[in-house]
Amino acid sequence: MARRLLRRFLHTAVICAVVATSVFVLMQFAPGDPFATALDGPDVPPSVRAEWRARYGLDLPPTERFVRWGIALARGQLGYAASRRQPVVDVVADALPRTLLLVGTALLLGFAAGVWIALLQTRHHRRWQDRVLGACTLVGVAVPEFLLALVAMTWLGARWHIFPVAGIGSLGDAAGWPLWERMIDLAWHLALPAGVLALAVASRVARHQRAALLGVMREDFIRTARAKGLGEWDVLRRHALPNAIGPVIALLGLALPSLVGGAVLVERIFGWPGMGQTLFDALLARDYPLVVAAVLVATLLAVVARTVTDAIANAVAPRRATGAM
Repeated sequence: MARRLLRRFLHTAVICAVVATSVFVLMQFAPGDPFATALDGPDVPPSVRAEWRARYGLDLPPTERFVRWGIALARGQLGYAASRRQPVVDVVADALPRTLLLVGTALLLGFAAGVWIALLQTRHHRRWQDRVLGACTLVGVAVPEFLLALVAMTWLGARWHIFPVAGIGSLGDAAGWPLWERMIDLAWHLALPAGVLALAVASRVARHQRAALLGVMREDFIRTARAKGLGEWDVLRRHALPNAIGPVIALLGLALPSLVGGAVLVERIFGWPGMGQTLFDALLARDYPLVVAAVLVATLLAVVARTVTDAIANAVAPRRATGAM
């Protein structure tokens, strides 16, 4: 167990080092720097530009900057976000919980909905219900998240006024509301961005779960359960689903990077102040330390999610073996 954890830790460290180095190198080829917009005006003296670039090490050769940056990163120092005028750690600590709330809600809702859709499709295999739900999940997989977000914002927000179109909470004196009102207000603002991401997750989960269920339904223990007089829903829920859900759980770990990538544009569209919005603004401002930190956080989330889902899938695997006997 200790050896496995050590391998996981080393694997995570290597991935983060490769990703961080790649992002740093790519940033060196990007034009400008964090102060290009503010300091390249005709009224700014050259001495002021040189002073600011020297203060943040932007006048050093790329190799020396990379060495200094690597040493600081190894010490846990992520640098200073010039575009936010805050340390990068403070910016990440402020934005990360909101992204975790958004992505976590989308994963839970999408996984539950996807499994339920797959159960319905399997129960009505090759009937019109299966075909209609299959077409819907295919659309959910094919249409990009940002397009779904624009449609949802236009119709459910701007036109029908069912949900707010932007932000994380109501303006005005919302800070003085009771806790339960603030929770309802947060859920109201969370509904559209989380619903868009959950729809994409549910579509992928449903298609994989349906295939896994159909494979299990041909096993001998399913015929035995039917011979005992169990109804079709009981056979699906109590016997087929526990033995077919392991690969789908592992799929969530692989789907998280694409979900986080989709969250960047979804957060931007809905004005959700999370890591996606932070990364988008940092790219526009050429805030290299903040860009590297945001990519590193996304990488860590993907690796941790893959580790957790693999562990859960391995825990489910013995149930499959037991059920198949």
